[in-house]
Amino acid sequence: MGKIGKIWFLIVFVLFLAFLAIAIQTFRPVRNVQPDDVLKITGRVIDIKEAPGFDIVLTLENDEHYYYINRGLQHNLTVAQLGTDILNKRVTLYAIKRWTIFTPDSNMGHISKLMIKDRVIYNEINNDEHEKTIQ
Repeated sequence: MGKIGKIWFLIVFVLFLAFLAIAIQTFRPVRNVQPDDVLKITGRVIDIKEAPGFDIVLTLENDEHYYYINRGLQHNLTVAQLGTDILNKRVTLYAIKRWTIFTPDSNMGHISKLMIKDRVIYNEINNDEHEKTIQ
């Protein structure tokens, strides 16, 4: 292998490692959420839907992000009850803060905590000021 072949191989190898690092960062699971790992977002809920994988999707007014409670239907939440509690009301949600190639603004949309006024509806954050609602 000549000098040009070795340089080409080295460049391809470095690009592969960079791609692998970005892929791992992007697709690593959300576990052991701490208070520093979330963004505080407030807004009025205009739509609530059931999504595949037992997820619950929330749409906030004037917000283009996709917010979801992962496996929310398995955590004693229902679309009907959430509709009664939070639809067309102002809520505070805490979404996972992690930069990925798909979330350059670091807002992953995965809801770790959902509150209306001072009432916690859902919370999976460890070491949080409010009690966890899931174990």
